[in-house]
Amino acid sequence: MPYRFEPYASESGETNSESDSEDDNPPDDRQIPLDLQRLNNVEWCTCGCCRADNLETVQECVCCRELAKVQALNGNHEGSCITQHPGFEAVCLNEYVLDVAYSYYKQNHGHLNKSPHERRRYTAYRQLVRWCWGYLGKQIRVPLPACVVVKIRDTFPSPDYQGFQEPQPEPDEPN
Repeated sequence: MPYRFEPYASESGETNSESDSEDDNPPDDRQIPLDLQRLNNVEWCTCGCCRADNLETVQECVCCRELAKVQALNGNHEGSCITQHPGFEAVCLNEYVLDVAYSYYKQNHGHLNKSPHERRRYTAYRQLVRWCWGYLGKQIRVPLPACVVVKIRDTFPSPDYQGFQEPQPEPDEPN
């Protein structure tokens, strides 16, 4: 039963339990232009680490320096890219940390019937979201920076990748 231990968000954006997020801002306060010219090139990249391979939608063509929450986290460190932040490897690429985070996921949402690399990749994406945005809530998704996706995919490769997908509407629950 997915999400059975996740708190519900109220109308004001607060959850029924303590929130991990320090503010009530939306997931990102900066609008990324959804321009079709972003596909198949990296002219929009300002960190120097983004690649256009395997980016299938305009939403995926975003640099870490275009996302306010990611940039705020990375702001005090030498590297211009979030993937060069000293915490990125520990939080998003360390297989032991990812395995522990996955065991928490599995306890609350059930086992993912995927290969170890696919599970670690999925968990790494979740870790980045939690690290940068905190708890977003059920059915709230944010596109991840292309540089992050590339780094995670290079670390945990597989023959097939699934790009950013908007949340699917949930079927009405019976009363």
